[in-house]
Amino acid sequence: MSDLKLSSIVKLAQTGNASFSAFRANRNNYAGLFTPLMGFDNFRLSSDVFGPHEHRHMSALSYLFDDSAAYHNKDSMGSDLTITPGSLLWTWAGSGVTHHEFPEKDNTSIHGLQLFLEIPAATRNMPPKSVLIPVEKMPVKETEGVHIKVVSGATNDLVNPVKTPEDITFLDLLIARGKTFQHQLPAGWNGTIYLLSGKLAVDTPAGNIVMDANDTIAVGAATENAKLSFRAEADCQLLFISGQPDHIKN
Repeated sequence: MSDLKLSSIVKLAQTGNASFSAFRANRNNYAGLFTPLMGFDNFRLSSDVFGPHEHRHMSALSYLFDDSAAYHNKDSMGSDLTITPGSLLWTWAGSGVTHHEFPEKDNTSIHGLQLFLEIPAATRNMPPKSVLIPVEKMPVKETEGVHIKVVSGATNDLVNPVKTPEDITFLDLLIARGKTFQHQLPAGWNGTIYLLSGKLAVDTPAGNIVMDANDTIAVGAATENAKLSFRAEADCQLLFISGQPDHIKN
């Protein structure tokens, strides 16, 4: 019998205003299974809301959905680049970095996921670095009503070749009603499921759950690999993000 654990379902509430709004997830709500994630925002903004600001001892990932306008990034490492729709910028803050992200053009709408990740204690005081993963380098596969995009990491026979600061599997999935996608969660890893739209049944060795739009749940802490099955009860878009907690990394 599997020792996989499940958190309770957490429904994300929208906060904010016309300039910035977000569905926000916080690691305190997932029975310790959210790590190495610290939190994320499914956000929309239309102006330079945050200005230059500093991060340290963690990573900030900016992923743009396909319906987003371009986002611009400048930072204290000398980066000056555009994050195009569908792409991801991984800012590994390390000992500290100041960055500034803002819409590339006025009067446009940015829609993205701002994801915050832990950095292992042994390396968090090293100099900062960043990795841009353009959408063109993300493996995509569509078969039998399932559209798989590997933002980072790997699933089944799809591997994103871009080397990232930490080993994180980040999947953006579209599943048509009645279709199923399966993923093998490695032993010791945690995974977070965020349903953006639709209705989803998730079958795991620890039990079965049904999720609605803006529901989240975390799974993990198993000593053996665990097969996760995602079955769409209505057309779905979901994100699945998984990694290994710092306390069990070698």
